[in-house]
Amino acid sequence: MTLVIKAGGSAGVDRDAVADLVATRVRSGGVVLVHGASAETDRLSAALGHPARTVVSPSGYESRRTDRRTLELFAMAALGVETFQYLEKLQARGIDALALSGPSGRVLLGTRKDIRVVRDGKTVILRDDHTGSIDAVASELLESVLRDGRVPVVAPLAIGADGAALNVDGDRAAARIAAALHAHELLILTNVAGLLRELSDPSSVVASATVAEAEALAEGRMRKKVLAAKEALAGGVPCVRIRAARPDAGEGTLITA
Repeated sequence: MTLVIKAGGSAGVDRDAVADLVATRVRSGGVVLVHGASAETDRLSAALGHPARTVVSPSGYESRRTDRRTLELFAMAALGVETFQYLEKLQARGIDALALSGPSGRVLLGTRKDIRVVRDGKTVILRDDHTGSIDAVASELLESVLRDGRVPVVAPLAIGADGAALNVDGDRAAARIAAALHAHELLILTNVAGLLRELSDPSSVVASATVAEAEALAEGRMRKKVLAAKEALAGGVPCVRIRAARPDAGEGTLITA
């Protein structure tokens, strides 16, 4: 039984609650923790004079503009702050954790994308962007870490065929890892209670949904999470749950095929 947990990097994600959950769930099987670093990247970018920028794809998905400096700042945030914090928190709970990423363990192999974005009503291609898509997951390496009783802590950076690092979406990276490991569940922890029927009503959490129902309800950044859920389910993962990363979090939303 393998569980893949994706912990969001946004403000409002309780890292201690994530570590507590990993420590609890690891008793019943292997756990892989994939984490984001969006809030910390924004903080570092502002502090170091390179403010974060976002772009919108023709299909409406919002993502970070990743020039070379932003990629370096994301690596600082993901590997230097978020990974460090999770390693520290897990070790404090008696869980032996190991840091991995595309550049450090070639866990995620990817291809650099020509990013298409909408500017002034026109679609243009950003050829200097360092965002990538995932081609393969080094499942043997992850499985060896799990067999040793350790928790892989994976930062969402891939490595390309040319040896250059790539920023990849954390939710979709977790989905690919879950499919590669034949995980029994993908758990996406975020700063909201789950998929909401009404965005203005935090209590309107949808308890369960099919992919089609989830796609119809998802708005904003939740659309990427539903896309990741769809990809995980298509890859053979039985179910995906989206819920808040808080000690008092409810069950959130269960998405099935």
